Amino acid sequence: MKNTLVTTADRELAFQAARRRLAQAQHTHRQTRPHRSINHVTPSWGLGAQMLALPLLLFSALYLGQDLLYAFWRADLLAWAGWLQLPLRAATALEPSEALGLVWQPGPQDGGLSSAQGSALGGALVLLALVGSHFLRGPRLPLQYLVRIVCAVQLMALLYFWWAPQPYPHSLLNHVSDMLNAGYALLLAMPILLGLGYYALHLSVWRKLLHSLLMLAFVVLMVPQQALVHLLLLHHGSPVFMPVLYICFGALFDMMVFVALYAWAASTAPSTATL
Repeated sequence: MKNTLVTTADRELAFQAARRRLAQAQHTHRQTRPHRSINHVTPSWGLGAQMLALPLLLFSALYLGQDLLYAFWRADLLAWAGWLQLPLRAATALEPSEALGLVWQPGPQDGGLSSAQGSALGGALVLLALVGSHFLRGPRLPLQYLVRIVCAVQLMALLYFWWAPQPYPHSLLNHVSDMLNAGYALLLAMPILLGLGYYALHLSVWRKLLHSLLMLAFVVLMVPQQALVHLLLLHHGSPVFMPVLYICFGALFDMMVFVALYAWAASTAPSTATL
């Protein structure tokens, strides 16, 4: 009983000492500014004008330059297709094209895996990924959830191809066209998203414009390369991988890239940007 009373008294003394230290720390640091991520930006007419003018300028340039942008993407795909010996070429004026003025014309030796082979490979990869995800512990635990989400999407695709083994209704060029359209939609949304966040910081107009152009240029160059990687995987693999490529490594992946680019630009801002 005596030991219990001593232990309880010691615990109370420790709590009192901790409370005194906490009160002293709060008193010492009461004048410290909050972190800039939770600080309130002081509005001004000039800042409001930037938040309206810069998105409008960049959005208008992207909207009016749509034909030039798609022509660049088309030329990029054709150039890489020639180097990688893919059966992709430009459509002539006398033949119909599936999308983007392109024709996918595989020869007898250009076939990938059969539906059964693709399903077997997909099942093996899902099983391997699920087993490997069990070893993602500690700081790698968030990666475990991402791997299992990808496995779930691929498993649903395998079930679809098992239930409906007829040829997949979505062609490779339609998939590429959807990828480019999703990338263009992100490009149009980026100025608006930047206007709601990054342009609200107290930074020079030229700095905001430079970072915006760098981010837009990155996405412009990334989108056709991303579509090309999908085209290679589907051409040499199987359409059974098309759903997981579109859902997990399509528009969702593009948005994650934008978040990373936004974080990079915001991290370069000084601590006074939110004052």
